[in-house]
Amino acid sequence: MTARDDEAWMRVAMREADQARGSTGDNPWVGCTIVASGEILGRGHTQGPGEDHAEIAAARDAQARGLSIVGATLYSTLEPCSFHGRTPACARSIASRGIARVVIGMRDPHPRVNGLGIQILRDAGIEVTEGVLVDEIRRQLGEWVLDHHPHELIARVTGFDAPELVARATEIYGLSPERFERWLETDAAADLRRSLGRDG
Repeated sequence: MTARDDEAWMRVAMREADQARGSTGDNPWVGCTIVASGEILGRGHTQGPGEDHAEIAAARDAQARGLSIVGATLYSTLEPCSFHGRTPACARSIASRGIARVVIGMRDPHPRVNGLGIQILRDAGIEVTEGVLVDEIRRQLGEWVLDHHPHELIARVTGFDAPELVARATEIYGLSPERFERWLETDAAADLRRSLGRDG
């Protein structure tokens, strides 16, 4: 696969992710596409809380079509999860299904996942490519990051003065300035407000 191919298939996964927006509870809206020989074997997106994540939905889609995904490439907009929460760890499930390569858009900022899902895949002998269309995917997931993992945003914007900070945050995460300003008034943003001299 070329870099252009990877971007094209990741865009298919991003379109899948858009179908899940607003229906995933506190989970991110993630899309996945499984590809071999230039053909889509399966596609899926995150279901509701406690239901299949995107990677498992895509694998089930391929299975329902009677297609084997052994040796295929899996494209996921977000790093597969690494721990058993309401559902089993997606990274371990992928590793057990014979996938040869995994292409990831953005690392999962969840402290229990960040980089660990990738490590599980690599330890299983799976080739991993990350960062494909990461800037676009970060904007696609900006609302989720702000609501559930604001530490990721704070780490990226700390150190900028107020006008530049707002501009950077809205650009990087695809947020409106009004949405970001509302978030700045929440408890989660208290330290950031203080750093800007806006805590009084």
